[in-house]
Amino acid sequence: MTTESWSVAAPQTIEVGGATTLTVRLTNGRAEIVADPNRTSGAVVEVLEVSTRPLQVLAEHGNLRVAYDFPGLEGFVDRFRGLKDQDSAVVRITVPATSVVDVATVGAEVVVTGAQSGVNVKTAGGAITVTGTSGSVTTKSGTGAVTIAEHSGDASATTVSGAVSLVGALGRVSVQTVSGAVDVTAVGTTPLVNAKTVSGAAAVQLDAGAPVNLRARSVTGKVVIDGAQATSSAQRTVVVDHAEPGAAAYISTNTVSGTATVTRG
Repeated sequence: MTTESWSVAAPQTIEVGGATTLTVRLTNGRAEIVADPNRTSGAVVEVLEVSTRPLQVLAEHGNLRVAYDFPGLEGFVDRFRGLKDQDSAVVRITVPATSVVDVATVGAEVVVTGAQSGVNVKTAGGAITVTGTSGSVTTKSGTGAVTIAEHSGDASATTVSGAVSLVGALGRVSVQTVSGAVDVTAVGTTPLVNAKTVSGAAAVQLDAGAPVNLRARSVTGKVVIDGAQATSSAQRTVVVDHAEPGAAAYISTNTVSGTATVTRG
């Protein structure tokens, strides 16, 4: 398979023959990834906006990369001067739903729709939105909010202050924040949820009548089950172990001051 490359300095649409994996690296702007179930091969890269320095597009051996790169001595000097912080692009990339998606940005917003073979998104300050996906989704953000909706499968989200919302037919769920609030809603499944926060509240909602095993630990935070505050088995800290017969859902929460809440229905 041939190697194709483009240096994009103005709005442009590029059609690529194959894209089993997609890698995106941006500083600022926006990256929208559309994983199309009706597309069996190929990809379309739409560069809608681009700053002074050209955006690089590389297609090689089924791997599609859209990124700002800093090769050679000139790139080293640019990086040292902090010129990379001026890089900004708005892109919309359409790939097959089976493509593996890997996106990393500094402040650029990231939107991913429809991916079925794995999503990995990292950003320092940009918001992350993932919708209509299946398989495994992993997200990491500093201050940006993370929203995962209509997802089927496992999900992981880590933030500092960004809020986290996960909704769908969830399997294994891992969420970790410092001050960001956590909201997990499982629809039609009995998930395994592990949520850790410092001051952020952690809320988990299950289907009506779903039995649950809950292990909650906190320094000063409350634990609430279906609207009633649970009694701690310890005096100096909050320790709640709540087990219901036939429970397949397992929830573990660990906070410092944040309240942990479990509701059904």
